[in-house]
Amino acid sequence: MRALWGVATVLTAVCVTLLVGCAPVAEKSLGITVDDVAFVEYYEYPWGDVPDTIDRLTLDVPEVLSEFVRAYSDMPVTDASPSDLNDLAGGQTQSTRFVLTDGRTIEISKVWLGPKDAIVLWPDGTVSKTEWGSPELFDAYESVGTIDEVDAADRPGATLGR
Repeated sequence: MRALWGVATVLTAVCVTLLVGCAPVAEKSLGITVDDVAFVEYYEYPWGDVPDTIDRLTLDVPEVLSEFVRAYSDMPVTDASPSDLNDLAGGQTQSTRFVLTDGRTIEISKVWLGPKDAIVLWPDGTVSKTEWGSPELFDAYESVGTIDEVDAADRPGATLGR
């Protein structure tokens, strides 16, 4: 009986240690509604070695704007680790510029490390990790938007602030 109690104590200690090491999941939002958005400019490109020109997809269909706002509302996130940030080179990057009805813009970027594994660079400079979203958005929305080739310098700014 004593041996069973000892094994149970050790297993409990291991489980507690593992749970303490898990990053808590929080929710983060841009703080806008679909009524705030006039249109969206969306870009996809590789992180790091960005080509001189990239495609910009401009969207103004209300249902699509709603989907983009929802994508950055109550997003489940955890803190990104330093090792996550070292793995960004070449990752598919999705940058979105929300152009608001009052003329302001909000820019946010997401870099995919793998399926269901992305780093989000928020407008306030924080960096999070999420499983939310899809790396295949350009193809999904190109039929309802306008595509223009633009200078890569026109893409939304994305920095690795903390």
